[in-house]
Amino acid sequence: MSPAYRAHLVLSFVADLADVLIWTGFTVFQLSVVGMSPLQLVLVGSIFEITILLCEVPTGVIADLVSRRLSVIIGFGLTGMAYTLQALVPTFEMAVAGAVIWGVGVTCLSGAYDAWLADELGQEQLGPALLRGEQVARVAALFGLVGSAGLGSIALGLPVLVGGALFAACAVYCMIAMPERHFHRAAADERSTWRKLTVTLRDGVRVVRRRPALLRLLAVLFFFGLFSEAWDRLWQAHMLITFDLATLTQGMPLVALAALRGTEMLLSILGAELLRRRMQAGNQRQTNRLIFIFTAVMVVSLFGYGLAPHIAVAMLVFVSFSVARSLIGPLLNVWQNAQIDDSRVRATVLSLGGQSDALGQLAGGPPLGAVGNVSLRAAFLVSATLLMPNLWLLRERRQALTEEVVPPAREPEPSPE
Repeated sequence: MSPAYRAHLVLSFVADLADVLIWTGFTVFQLSVVGMSPLQLVLVGSIFEITILLCEVPTGVIADLVSRRLSVIIGFGLTGMAYTLQALVPTFEMAVAGAVIWGVGVTCLSGAYDAWLADELGQEQLGPALLRGEQVARVAALFGLVGSAGLGSIALGLPVLVGGALFAACAVYCMIAMPERHFHRAAADERSTWRKLTVTLRDGVRVVRRRPALLRLLAVLFFFGLFSEAWDRLWQAHMLITFDLATLTQGMPLVALAALRGTEMLLSILGAELLRRRMQAGNQRQTNRLIFIFTAVMVVSLFGYGLAPHIAVAMLVFVSFSVARSLIGPLLNVWQNAQIDDSRVRATVLSLGGQSDALGQLAGGPPLGAVGNVSLRAAFLVSATLLMPNLWLLRERRQALTEEVVPPAREPEPSPE
């Protein structure tokens, strides 16, 4: 096992353990301890997305020019800081500050981590590694569910505090064990100039323009972002408020949420293993077909979640939605990386994808939050409608998968730096 592959598996385990520790009951913490409304929940998410929108491409360019490893270390460190501060100071103002810090941390990780892994392992090994990492993450998440329920029964802020400490531990681990052998850093005089940053960003945009299928993928990522704020911020609120989960579970909603997430994660582990065994390296048509199917499942499940007459139905469609969504992520990463033939701008192009997703979340977040303040059910029905254009985009993309790269029309090559 290569050092990069081992580091990827360790980081997948610890980071997902921390994430699930925090997010199993994070909305419960925000509603009960911080006292936030559904609209405030989504507004904090929108602030997070604005931060991503402003920082995604600059941090991606820096990762391409300076060090992807350094970018990942900073990302994990800032993420740990964001959650720790929110646990220690449970106020709306700190929630806003935490969203900003976390947003910067996420942009340092976004693009840089996948680009690092692709460079260290190679494109042929990237897909299996991402799926194996997803499996390891799902196993870690099971431990996170148990830990979140146990720690949350003591204090709702305790899982958030421990999760923040684990993210900080990831940063320390990267300093010790994360290799960076295949990244070629730009010369010192190039790293210190804005002109080089502009050239790298320009080259990244050029790669996107020359790949019609990659342009279509950016549109797909936009619509994935557009629908997602209502789900990410309000699905727990729907369980707690619409179905009165606290009463149904005799005051132990975290236990019920942990059990629900545990069911979803077990099925995700099984699904990821089936995908890993059946995926054919380099078969982009197969990848697109799977993304289309999982997107269709997500759309149907969102409608079902909004219309569910009983909590048992809501739980069932929650599981179907979550499993499909967890499997789409690695497939999108594989397809996007396959379109980038210039490693020097890989993190920048991936960051453009992250920015497209952030634009979607920013555009959809506040309106969906306002709808959720009136009716949580309506918020999920609108979300399903916003995701539906991806079914058309992905169906059309089957032809785009076989398109040749469009050469630049009489565009001069950049002069040597």
